Amino acid sequence: MGKHTFTRTAYAATMSTAKKAGSATHRGEERIRRGQGLDPLVDPAGNGLIRRSMARKDQREDGLWEMTVGTPMLVETLLDTTGSMGSNVRIALDRLPHLYDLLKESDRAVLDRYDLQMITSIFGDVRDEYILNRSHAEMGDKIAEQMTMMYPEGGGAGNGKEDPQYGIFAAAYLTAAETNAYGLKTYHFTISDEPIYEEYDTNTLIRVFGDTVFEKVTENGHPISRDELPDVQQVINDLLTRANAFFLQVDNRTPVTEQWSRLYGNERVIALPDVRLLPQVQAAVIGLTESVLDLETLQDFLVANKVSKTAAKQIARSVSGIPIGAQAALPAFDKILNAGALFKNKRDIKPVGHRDDPGMAIDAKQPAESGAWL
Repeated sequence: MGKHTFTRTAYAATMSTAKKAGSATHRGEERIRRGQGLDPLVDPAGNGLIRRSMARKDQREDGLWEMTVGTPMLVETLLDTTGSMGSNVRIALDRLPHLYDLLKESDRAVLDRYDLQMITSIFGDVRDEYILNRSHAEMGDKIAEQMTMMYPEGGGAGNGKEDPQYGIFAAAYLTAAETNAYGLKTYHFTISDEPIYEEYDTNTLIRVFGDTVFEKVTENGHPISRDELPDVQQVINDLLTRANAFFLQVDNRTPVTEQWSRLYGNERVIALPDVRLLPQVQAAVIGLTESVLDLETLQDFLVANKVSKTAAKQIARSVSGIPIGAQAALPAFDKILNAGALFKNKRDIKPVGHRDDPGMAIDAKQPAESGAWL
């Protein structure tokens, strides 16, 4: 699977093509105009439904599999694209290089020790033709490419509630993240300015994810009866067992804050003063959760990354109550695997050695343990 990562050169080429076509999401819009529907790469019902985030491994001449980058860390962003939020995909695409730098490439990158993998999702309203778009877990230039394939309708029922619950359902039950098998949690961010409907509808689940949705969630280890659907609170609770999940609120309206605080907990609802500051806020939240950043120096970090002093103070205040150090407190935090770890089989979790181990000599025909590393 190699070592390829996000590059600004490829990103610039992708965006140049999009701008010449007149829209950041021209590819997705053109498919809809042609009656082709969503591209399978961003259709939540496409390519087997389950989004998989796995450690990258290449097979060596001796038959062993070598981890090429390191332990994977999945970050998913679920963006509201209804009404006034309709430009969020364009903004997210524009800010993508800065987000990637803050998470992976800069001097103070908060996830630099991992193999960063990213999913981008956008949600609309049940009255829209396409309620959800969801990319695959990507680690390189396909991050931006798949975002250009999306189709943000920009609609919305206009009744004060939207439908991110289907994106949260996908994150909870239709994601297979190897990060969890290594004893860590992934990251998930929902961004919106509206309340959420708290119930699911069987027909709508099938409409979004296809006829096999219940078989697929069962295959992924989360059996759900179509006759006894969970509510949003249960789905969020299940998501929180596997992800450091947060709601980022645009437009500080009390009824919105109260509902999401009840669902996520006060400590996981964060004010987002401007969608254009999404990379900095996500980096702040992740950095604090990973104990890479601390509250004492957070404002300096934000100001150094193009946030005004006023906004930096506001963001610092808003994230001060999150579960700081929650990821760092997990038993596996200091035991992650690095590039060069060797495995008997491609999807094994427990390594049999490392390429730099002195005298490393493994009989490739000898059975090795699979399953959980810890």
